Amino acid sequence: MSFVPTARMRARAAFIAAAFFSCAAVLPAGPEGAFKSDDIEVVLQFSLAPSGITVASDGSWILSVSQTEKPRARVVKVSKSGKVEPFPTEKISDAAPDAPFQLDAVEGLQLGADGLIWMLDNGRRSEFTPKLIAWNYEKNRLQHLHYFGQPAVLPGSYLVDLVADPNLPFVYLSDPANGADAALIVLDRTTGLSRRVLQGHASVIPDPSVKPGATRGGAEARRIDGALTVPHAGVDAIALDRKGEWLYYAPLRSDKLYRIKTEHLRSADLKPEKLAQEVQTYATKPPATSITLDNKGNVYVGDIEGRAIGVIDNDAKRTYRVLASDPRLIAPDGLCFGTDGKLYFFSRSQYVPNAAPGPSSAGTVSTGGTGSSLHSLYRMKALAPGRAGD
Repeated sequence: MSFVPTARMRARAAFIAAAFFSCAAVLPAGPEGAFKSDDIEVVLQFSLAPSGITVASDGSWILSVSQTEKPRARVVKVSKSGKVEPFPTEKISDAAPDAPFQLDAVEGLQLGADGLIWMLDNGRRSEFTPKLIAWNYEKNRLQHLHYFGQPAVLPGSYLVDLVADPNLPFVYLSDPANGADAALIVLDRTTGLSRRVLQGHASVIPDPSVKPGATRGGAEARRIDGALTVPHAGVDAIALDRKGEWLYYAPLRSDKLYRIKTEHLRSADLKPEKLAQEVQTYATKPPATSITLDNKGNVYVGDIEGRAIGVIDNDAKRTYRVLASDPRLIAPDGLCFGTDGKLYFFSRSQYVPNAAPGPSSAGTVSTGGTGSSLHSLYRMKALAPGRAGD
């Protein structure tokens, strides 16, 4: 995985953690003035696609690498100084046979209010049992490890995102599964019990009225009958408000944002039909894989079709509007607040034609000269700061 600091950073990467990491020169995005937004700033660039991101308490970035890349290191840490290393340890990240546990296909990441780094591993790269890991960052040790089994997960489950309650021992997860059987999962950390809720409800399944092309560029698949579909297009984006009172969520293939009070999700005695009645349609929005909320309750949306970051203001109108758009933002994802209060996110892919090779610190070429796919971490000012890692 290549790590490319931009000219705005104070220090270049000076340490390579393993043979598969390399430091490359900054590659231009095009002619002067092209692909530029005054509101959006490139922070980091890397050659492999990320699948999730969060920030650690010391300001370091924790990134999971997309399982489609078949990375050696499933998760990496990028420190403020530019040091890149496997996370939480090399053996665990590389899925070494003698590791205490193995990471496989990490999608969701979050910094908890207690400083723990939460990692959601859906296990679909090697068909491992899906699991949730909480790593004590300050003490550098495992804090929690929970494996999911039926009926909380199904054979077609594909866990993609999580949010840890900031005040209570509960974690909420999204599972788009095969579409019709999409659901939310509620984990009680105290008892270790996990429940599958709202399975098949209109708020978690794909909306057939939303065209596949509006969801995630290049991810469409053709079924046997010739129709286009988007795999794992059920519930994807998920977020909590500042106090943990409301859970906001949306399917990937949907133009609606839903919410439900977490007290209802935590109630194991609430019958499914009663729980379904508690779901609220919060607002209309473009299809998105990521949402987050700031401290004032404004909801930020990674607008796939518009190549933009938008917001649903916390007011009576709840109207979606674009905050900043940029041609570089191909499927913006991973919305997350940094320790500086700014909003960070990554773009899954940016193709740079005729990119010049860049020498790494080891003297080798890390980027081809005929074109390269770069994945960038961006930042921008939000309407209000948010909780770091969310």
